[in-house]
Amino acid sequence: MTDQPPNEILNIVRQFRAALAKHDKQALGRLITAYERIYGRLKDKIDLLVDAIEMNEPTAGELARMVRYKSLIRQVEAELTDYQVILRNEIAGVSSDAITFAGRDTRRVIRTIGQQYGISAAFNSLPNDAIQALLGFLSPDGPLYERIKEYPKAIAENVADKILENVALGKNPRVIAGLIRDDLGGGLTDALRMTRTVQLWSYREASRANYLMNSDVISGWVWQSARDGTTCEACLAMDGTEHSLDETLDGHYNCRCGMVPIVTGYPSVIEQTGEEWFGQQSEDFQKQALGPMKYDAWKNNQFSFRDLATKREDPVYGQMTTATPFWELMGAEPPYTTK
Repeated sequence: MTDQPPNEILNIVRQFRAALAKHDKQALGRLITAYERIYGRLKDKIDLLVDAIEMNEPTAGELARMVRYKSLIRQVEAELTDYQVILRNEIAGVSSDAITFAGRDTRRVIRTIGQQYGISAAFNSLPNDAIQALLGFLSPDGPLYERIKEYPKAIAENVADKILENVALGKNPRVIAGLIRDDLGGGLTDALRMTRTVQLWSYREASRANYLMNSDVISGWVWQSARDGTTCEACLAMDGTEHSLDETLDGHYNCRCGMVPIVTGYPSVIEQTGEEWFGQQSEDFQKQALGPMKYDAWKNNQFSFRDLATKREDPVYGQMTTATPFWELMGAEPPYTTK
């Protein structure tokens, strides 16, 4: 194996976060603005319903029959049905752009490999539409778009149930108004999460497809996390692990991790793992990142750092890497069992 020369590959991979974040901000800004307009149109109906609850003190059954209640729920679903179209368009746009960015960045990586390693490397690529067809989560009849299709009804039903439940509990009408606002806000959070995750997964999977097309010079990839104050423990646990080109970087929702290519015949350019980086951070940082119970158990060698990451099945993306719950790390039964 030849000595590894200085290289800029790691910098190229790191730069993808900045480029995607800038594009992400624009798309998410449009979604936020559209959602704020929806809430503005719903606010009068929410206020009228809250006034009616305060004045009449209906039971949950009586409320369910009230015209104002039915009118609000119908409008929530109608507004979100229109919003669903905006959401689909933004998701289609960010995924298409992410595939384009991945092709551009892989071309830069291959050029850099040729320059720095003295390898004759011609860039081979798949057309964007071919890559999009390979990404199952982007299928128009797949679970992602099915989730978007069910989005308006699910949120409307959640708002309806929350109102009836809290009226039955005798909650103050102004408290109920806040709960309605929170539930509607949850719909926005879900939309932003879906959009950001589609973008990140599209970029990584398009990158991997292009790596496969250039497997004569790229033999695999290394998982690298963002390594900052918001990086989750699962990502840090995976950081530095090496993978074949057949493996997906199966991060969680909103995961910002990147794939650092391994040049054929050379060692990984990653000189420090996520665990090693975490071990150099302050005790306060470590406690905040893991939580006090996980931190104490980790320091007492009750589990390995790698155990902080676990695989779960997701209906849209398949396998996803998430943080391992404390009870699972301890080999205990899950909480709230019905046994």
